[in-house]
Amino acid sequence: MKLQMLEYFLTVTKEKSISKAANKLFVSQPALSKQIRKLEEILGFSLFIRSSNGMSLTSKGENLYNDLEPLIHKLQYQLEKHMKDKVIRMGSDPLLASYYFPEYIEQINPFKIQLTKIKDDTLDLIPLLESGEIDAAIIQDHPNQKGLHSTFLFSDEFYAAVPINHHFARLESISVTDCFKFTQMLPPSFTPLYQKIKMLMDKNTIHLPEIIEIPYHALIGFVAQGYGISYLPSIMVEKIDYKGVAFIPLQDTPIKREMYLYALDKDTLKTLKLGFDK
Repeated sequence: MKLQMLEYFLTVTKEKSISKAANKLFVSQPALSKQIRKLEEILGFSLFIRSSNGMSLTSKGENLYNDLEPLIHKLQYQLEKHMKDKVIRMGSDPLLASYYFPEYIEQINPFKIQLTKIKDDTLDLIPLLESGEIDAAIIQDHPNQKGLHSTFLFSDEFYAAVPINHHFARLESISVTDCFKFTQMLPPSFTPLYQKIKMLMDKNTIHLPEIIEIPYHALIGFVAQGYGISYLPSIMVEKIDYKGVAFIPLQDTPIKREMYLYALDKDTLKTLKLGFDK
């Protein structure tokens, strides 16, 4: 039995809902339901009464919760106590460094983050983890790596970034194939975003649009000046109001990235996950 199963059980109990618990835990609803069923199989009894009103504990489930909750709370406290003075050397991509990490660097957390390595492709952070040059990182679309510890952190959907005077700016949503009718402003060709867009273009268009490669930090500025259309993640879109650029949802979510938290050891991973979930 994994400690994560017990954490899932406690969260579902508190939220009284699989969907709400899944959002809080940054896991999918099917994955969470599967883990709860697996825990019930291991224990040999049902934990929850499932109804249209949500999830409520069985009598045995309630007894288990009452026994586990103070133990897990104490474990979390002990982990935080041992980590509070440790500086964790983190690796990141440029967008996470600018729009995700500052919130956690500025807040009081059970860890101290120091961003020491920035890579356009987060896969380039894995060798740095393996060599011990960094302690942890957030890696895109790569669930696990032999010899390292990892867990799902969050999903990040992309929006189309269009000039404010473009006729797309007045729409509530657009298709990615419509975007491909215009010049594409993309990060360098070795980056995951470029590769995802290029794959979608090869699959859905006959006449490929012009592609202009621009460093991540400069993309939005070139869009504002009317050079073309680009794509930016929700972690950025939700935190900025950039003059001259409109962010439009893409229909059917054709571009997204799954972000996984990596660490050299389980204690660091657990403590980081707790801190990022706050």
